[in-house]
Amino acid sequence: MGFIQLKSVSIGYHAKGKPYIVQKDLNITAHRGELIALIGKNGCGKSTLMRSIAWLQPIFSGNITINGNNVADIIPKHRAQLISIVLTDQRSEASFNVRELISIGRDPYTGWLGSISKKDNDIIDQAIEMANLQGFENRNIQELSDGERQRVFIARALAQDTPIILLDEPTSHLDLPNRISILLLLQRLARETNKTIFISTHELETAMQVADKIWLMEKNNGIRPGTPEDMVLQGTFDTVFGHPSYEFDKEYGSFVVKKMLDKKIATQVDKPNSLMARWTTKALSRKGYYITKDAPLTVVVNEAANNWQIKSADNTHNAYCIEDMLNIISSYL
Repeated sequence: MGFIQLKSVSIGYHAKGKPYIVQKDLNITAHRGELIALIGKNGCGKSTLMRSIAWLQPIFSGNITINGNNVADIIPKHRAQLISIVLTDQRSEASFNVRELISIGRDPYTGWLGSISKKDNDIIDQAIEMANLQGFENRNIQELSDGERQRVFIARALAQDTPIILLDEPTSHLDLPNRISILLLLQRLARETNKTIFISTHELETAMQVADKIWLMEKNNGIRPGTPEDMVLQGTFDTVFGHPSYEFDKEYGSFVVKKMLDKKIATQVDKPNSLMARWTTKALSRKGYYITKDAPLTVVVNEAANNWQIKSADNTHNAYCIEDMLNIISSYL
């Protein structure tokens, strides 16, 4: 039996007094120690699902169980010791400094007016370190950037020290180093502490590198669970995210723009799979060139000399960077 189970679950919200179901009859299981990425287009119910698992938003039908216990029957205090959640629309009070806000994560164990023990302080210190917030402890929360504030809320969830962590777009305001740092931290937490961690994200390419499972959500069409690698091999991403303007590159695990290739170019390379050859091809494609033998110009990729030769019927020009190569080609074509 799974740690978290959804049985015949329908989720949604009420608007203008009417129920709107965004997903129905969900039957899916999450296990301990899994990092699960919720992926899907806007409106498919990623945030609604997280709110429903945390019981911040009642479900319309079915049951959600944690370790065999129905979430609806768990009293709020015990539920807060099981589940921590960070939402995209998280708000904070101006009066809190960073450490005070992170300390709120200990409330399920101490009570609102309870005293913080040495153990609690140690957990708070650890959360601050894991979220890379050393030196921010006394800063007012309103003085922080969006990315810094996001890390504070993640640290608060870490301080809550629950077996289940739900994070709605946790990297949306972070720069690249902190984005990677947080995702690697979550991956390590799932592996080393056996926590079950859910993240919702639009960053499929990044999620594929750290998630144990992907729950691919389609509006009104359920959830497709699977490992990132199986989904690539089965063509799942092509089916769900297919679009006239871009396609999923199965070799590199990323989306690429479908370019309008309307100009001819020939290439001559010794090592077709080398970095220099691949990035030459990418640059030519970006500029609208498709590779064919029947072309007025030939680009010779010379790795030994670390240069490019652009050959026409009458002339040969040398280029020592891709920018120069493209400029020479454009002067001819």
